[in-house]
Amino acid sequence: TSPPASRRKTLVRVAVTVILLGGGIGAISTLHGMDWRAFGGALAGVALVPLVIALAVIAVQVFAQLLRFYVLVPPTVMPPLWELLDATAIGQLLNYATPLRAGDAYKLLRLAPGTAGEAKTGRFGTLLAALLVERAADVVGLFIMAAWASLSELEAWWLSVLPSAGTSWKIAIAFVAVALLLAVLARRLPRALGSFFDTTWGALRSPRFAASIGVALLTWTLDAGTLFWTTRAGGYPLSFREVMQSVFVLNLGIAMPITVGNIGVFEAALAFALSRHGVPAERALAIATVEHFAKFSGLGLCVGMLRLARVTVWRPGAGAGHPASLHSAGPPSGPVARREK
Repeated sequence: TSPPASRRKTLVRVAVTVILLGGGIGAISTLHGMDWRAFGGALAGVALVPLVIALAVIAVQVFAQLLRFYVLVPPTVMPPLWELLDATAIGQLLNYATPLRAGDAYKLLRLAPGTAGEAKTGRFGTLLAALLVERAADVVGLFIMAAWASLSELEAWWLSVLPSAGTSWKIAIAFVAVALLLAVLARRLPRALGSFFDTTWGALRSPRFAASIGVALLTWTLDAGTLFWTTRAGGYPLSFREVMQSVFVLNLGIAMPITVGNIGVFEAALAFALSRHGVPAERALAIATVEHFAKFSGLGLCVGMLRLARVTVWRPGAGAGHPASLHSAGPPSGPVARREK
């Protein structure tokens, strides 16, 4: 390995280690900062069967979130499947436990290097574009689900603010002008930055983006499904439309993480949303606390399952991306037999 490549590999390892340590500290801080007395009190009045169903749904949702990123990665830079799933799951957990979405940086640092630690040409930019487009698909999916949940309210609001024909033409002309301006600026950008924008725009226009939006709709449906069962576990069942509206308000509240693991902010935002649908404030806070713990548990369960699969099914040393069961423990079979003395 050349000295620059070796130095780059060392820096990547140091950065990954720092992010993982920060994530570990964040996870410990999250668990330490939780009001366990309030959590115990919330559990005391929770029905067990709906809670177990909620935990199962959140586990499925986490794996669906991994799929959302997987469908956006082009085949030319696709890492081995187990490596991609493992890095994405740990990144999701780090995003949850640390501020500033450190998990996304972890995913890029871990997946961008090619074989033997060498960075493939354009690989980092392609994965970064996939990550940004995944965020866009996630936001689009959330707004689509929220619009469906609030269709009647949106219809009344839209009719009240519907622009006139003249105003509509002005908005359309302004939109076209901005698009042309961005296209001109993109051609004048430095080559590397222009190539990145081209890659991102190509990802947005590709069928992979539509597939990612489809997966995002599934993940938000499962996210609302978790709360659907958590509210039943808490004794105040809400309709699916109502829990989807609550999920939307919750994600607006935690869009900018200001505490480790969104402790306090998550509970306050979700309790406020639930109280708007008639859940008493004290019970809404208890349901929000249980929901927060279920989210964290689902992520931890997903990472644990993939870590176990990494040890028992996938052996990186035996060939990345290949199940261990495909490697025979015995001597290789072939037409040439060992000669006897």
